[in-house]
Amino acid sequence: MSALAASRAPERTALKQVQDLVRGCARCPTLVRCRTQAVPGDGAAPAEIAFVGIAPGRFGGDRTGIPFSGDRSGTLLRSMIARSGLDRVFITNLVRCNPRDEGGRNRDPSAEEIASCSEHLMRELAIVRPRVIVCLGRMVWTRLAGKKAPFKPARPATIALGPATLYPMYHPAYVNRGAYTHRRYLRDFRTLARYLHRAHTAEQSARESSRRLRDANVAVTSR
Repeated sequence: MSALAASRAPERTALKQVQDLVRGCARCPTLVRCRTQAVPGDGAAPAEIAFVGIAPGRFGGDRTGIPFSGDRSGTLLRSMIARSGLDRVFITNLVRCNPRDEGGRNRDPSAEEIASCSEHLMRELAIVRPRVIVCLGRMVWTRLAGKKAPFKPARPATIALGPATLYPMYHPAYVNRGAYTHRRYLRDFRTLARYLHRAHTAEQSARESSRRLRDANVAVTSR
């Protein structure tokens, strides 16, 4: 789903600069030792929606260099995006390297590792300017929305983050483990698509109302 070909030139150039920085990042020696490669975000720029996961998968992004690709989580996420009709999508992670324990198994990134990568994420989001930022999993939601914000993907309560809106969803790995059904996950994605449509319609209506008011003021002034 690389949407860079459909992106605008200034955003594409700025995003490529961040991607190059990510690929050469060596801020976390532990992650540098265990990763295959650092994985920058990928997708449309500007974007309508950004999906933020936790970290590249050991059998997915860590091998392919593209977030949420090549493994079961990536397959499920991209299938749900397509089936719900979402477009202008950007996909990224809190942490850009696959974190592993001493036995080579996946582990959650530490608070220090997340903080070290936060600059990369904020730069990406500033470039792609999504209307909605989907937090895939409680860890991402807590990091971006705050510890006091309730994580309720089945009945999502959104939170503003600057000009964007944070939206909670389960991580696809949670669904693949059988903790949440694929049918309900698809329902959640379609709910998200309807939310985006309503937001877009409301924005268009506001712009049209503003234009009509401006035209009316010009008409009155010219009399």
